[in-house]
Amino acid sequence: REFRGRRWLWGVIAVWCVYMIAVWGPTVPLVATEVVRDHGPRAYGLINSALGAGTVVGGLVALRLRPRRMLRAGAIALVGFAAFPASVGAGLDVPAMAAGAAVAGAGMSFWGVMWATSVQTQVPPDVLNRVHAYDVAGSLAMMPVGQALAGPAAAALGADHVLLVAGVTSFGVCAALLLIPAVRGLERVDGAAASSEPAVRAPGPSRAQKC
Repeated sequence: REFRGRRWLWGVIAVWCVYMIAVWGPTVPLVATEVVRDHGPRAYGLINSALGAGTVVGGLVALRLRPRRMLRAGAIALVGFAAFPASVGAGLDVPAMAAGAAVAGAGMSFWGVMWATSVQTQVPPDVLNRVHAYDVAGSLAMMPVGQALAGPAAAALGADHVLLVAGVTSFGVCAALLLIPAVRGLERVDGAAASSEPAVRAPGPSRAQKC
């Protein structure tokens, strides 16, 4: 009841299932394949390092900022992830792909902090563990599906085209999050107190990540 009663929570997770299948799932194996094949393992290591550096920057920015509507801010930042699969799919050079990875890491990290903070502060402590289990299961369950479909899709369309589609879909996912009133309108809860509204009422919008 607690899970169903929060539209922002199950709304984000539903959208995230699409994200895992169409964006994150194919990005992980196909980026590795394309970069290593065309530029070698060192280039792949550099690009992954840039992704990690961007993640650190995004996390630090998230520590400094306190947007009133956290999921709205997080969804806007998540747009940056499109730069990762799109730059590889477009066949850009290694520095450009590394820059795209850094932007992607920053956007994903910022979204992750906004989502995790929203869940922690909006859900009552006595049900937080169980609700978090729904969050993790719903958010990550579709990743293996996306990875499994990446190979056949690449064989049929070409890995570069699949990655470009993943980049475009990333924009669509962010737009979908912002189109859900409960997500874009969820307001920050200050302090450790979680919402005590009854489960039958959706507590205004809230968030999400995963990666």
